[in-house]
Amino acid sequence: MLYQPAWLPLLEEALRWRMHRPDVPFLLGTWGPQTLNACLDQIAEVKIGGTANPRVVSAIQQVIGDAATQDRDSPADIGIAVGAVTIVDRDGKAARETARREAALYLNIIARLDPTLGIEPDLLSQIHDASARYDFEQVARYISDDILRRVAFAGTPDEVAEQAAHLFDAGVQRVEFGTRATWFFQMKNMN
Repeated sequence: MLYQPAWLPLLEEALRWRMHRPDVPFLLGTWGPQTLNACLDQIAEVKIGGTANPRVVSAIQQVIGDAATQDRDSPADIGIAVGAVTIVDRDGKAARETARREAALYLNIIARLDPTLGIEPDLLSQIHDASARYDFEQVARYISDDILRRVAFAGTPDEVAEQAAHLFDAGVQRVEFGTRATWFFQMKNMN
């Protein structure tokens, strides 16, 4: 569906070049079923941020399937992208320790959004309490390697590539790595 703005519509004949793709694909970043449902007929792809969890993919596919409209041949027409903090280093342990500190900042939120994360209720309560106190160093200590693999890309290049492969196997079409801060960390430590 070609979007026609109410103000200042862009007409192809007004350009000095031919439009190669008048219908630009729209990516929606959301975890929310209501947001996804409201926008489904307008999007080409949905991005789930703050996750590296292959188990969440089937849950998102279910939401897409439940919200699918007659405008689509199939819910499979909508791609799924994921993205999370990414720390890559030849020293996988150091990369994971840094990623824990980064992921601690948003784990409390992702734990509320991802029903497949699988954090034990007592640990989840401790994470919520420490986050409420802004004690993110404590939250980082609560993040096991198993939890970390579901909320961040961290480790050696081969380990991170394996994480991405599991996501592609689960049905993701695209993986976005990193944040600006993590790329700075990587560049600083490569010297």
